[in-house]
Formats: sequence, C-alpha cells, structure tokens
Amino acid sequence: MFKWFKNKKKDNKGFTLVELVIVIAILAILVGLLAPQYTKYVEKSRKAADASNMDEMVKVIKVYAADPANELEAGDYAVKITPDAGTTVEVKKLNASAVTETYGKENVDAGLGKELQESIPKWYETKTKSQKWGTTGKSDTIIATVKVGKTTKISAKATPSGKVTYKSSNTKIATVSSKGVVKGKKKGTAKITVTCNGVTKTVKVTVK
Repeated sequence: MFKWFKNKKKDNKGFTLVELVIVIAILAILVGLLAPQYTKYVEKSRKAADASNMDEMVKVIKVYAADPANELEAGDYAVKITPDAGTTVEVKKLNASAVTETYGKENVDAGLGKELQESIPKWYETKTKSQKWGTTGKSDTIIATVKVGKTTKISAKATPSGKVTYKSSNTKIATVSSKGVVKGKKKGTAKITVTCNGVTKTVKVTVK
C-alpha cells in the first residue's frame, strides 16, 4: 500500500516548461486580437460622451434663445469644449468681426451663463475625452455654433380690443411669436400676417 501511494505521488506532475510557454503564447495572441477592439470600443464611448455633452449645451442655448423674454442678442454663439481648459461659449454679435463676449466660469450668475449653470451644473468644467477628434492622436477642441437671429416686435392695436394673432408666410426665413416678436432665421423675405376682429394686415419682413 505504501508503494502504491509513492507511485501515485510521482504521477501528480505540474505543467512542464513547454506547456507553460504554449499557454503564454496563446494568451498573448488573444490579447493581441482583443486589445485593438477594446481600444476602439473605449474611444467610441468617449466620442459619444463628448457629442452628448455638446448636444446638451447646444439645446440649452437654443431653448433660451427661443424665449423672447430672455432677449438674447443676435449673433453666433460658439460652444468650445477643450481637452484642458474646459468649456466656454464665445459670442460674436451680429455684424461683429471678432468675439464680443465670452461665457465661462466667471459669469454664471445671470443671463445665458446662469441658464447653462442651472441646466448643466459646472458645465464650464466639461472637457473632451476622445482622442479621435484631432489628427494628432491626442484630444482636441470641438466647436458647435448656434446662430441666434435678430428680433423685432410688431405692435398691433385694435378698436374695439380683441385677440391679435400673428402668422409668418415662411418660418424658414422668419418666425413670429404669439406676442408679435419676429425672429430672423436666414436671409430672405417673409410676410407676417396680423389678424384681429376679422381684420387682416400684412407686414413685410426682410432678413439681411
């Protein structure tokens, strides 16, 4: 019985050096095949996160600009998300040749800056994560521009008083709110129809 136990113990061999080398080689091949796919998946997720952050900020600006009560000045509002310095909104007002105002960490107490802060807390700290935006293999700045049209208001008085309605003939050129605030969208001409007590008047609007 003792002899059988001794022989059995000799049969319990571990991996040989050759077997270990083969296993390591197989693992190396698997890592080589899977690593690029994993990296690609990670970068895709980072790029999607950057795009989502940008889309959220653009939506906030568009909603804020659409409300006539906010009286947001016409111009180009460029959202810039950088890999190092965070996010800013650079404003180039209508007919201006350079940036006239910048929203960032320093001005979140009023206006558009406050709206961004309430909708996206610490929005100015947002940074790009993906390395696929630029051509250098490193994270780069991404920019999206929101064009805010110029507004004007049509004042209508009727005798006797009644409900006044407004309608644009071409909303791609200019829109009009229920309060008569007209906002230019792009160059062209549109007609705003004002109706009250069955009486209709037309105002021609030219967006330059």
